[in-house]
Amino acid sequence: MIALLYLAVFIGGAWLSMSLAASPLSFDAGVNILVKWLLLAFPGVGGLLAAYAHTARAEKTAAYIGWQAGSPFQFEVAMANLALGVAGVMCLWMGHGFQAATGVVFSIFVLGAARGHLDQRKKSGDKSPGNSGIFLWVNDIAAPAAILVLLAIRGIFGS
Repeated sequence: MIALLYLAVFIGGAWLSMSLAASPLSFDAGVNILVKWLLLAFPGVGGLLAAYAHTARAEKTAAYIGWQAGSPFQFEVAMANLALGVAGVMCLWMGHGFQAATGVVFSIFVLGAARGHLDQRKKSGDKSPGNSGIFLWVNDIAAPAAILVLLAIRGIFGS
């Protein structure tokens, strides 16, 4: 259900930004707002919360994903999430190049995680909510797809 929080941050932030923007909102401005808020919501808020979960609540998080508790690898995942979280928050004031880099790195990380989760489901039947639930489909597949599509649109049509 945490993926729904990220969706709420994205939708709420983008809606507020578009509502407060000068009218009429240009296509470029709309795409830029969507990119910025997707990056704040998913790698930003998502990364910071995942870093917290993998460190302060490591055993519960491992169980939620279907992992064995106590793996030192979980701390490495936490640090990768922390880095993405900080970068995602920085996207609020950084330029297009930084935003694109953050979006691509986040997408590689979570699409790779999606592959791992799907492999775990197929090989071991791991149907834990954190492995094959809504989080997989929203955070690990839909969010990076949306980010990459919007970055491509911005690169092709935008400024």
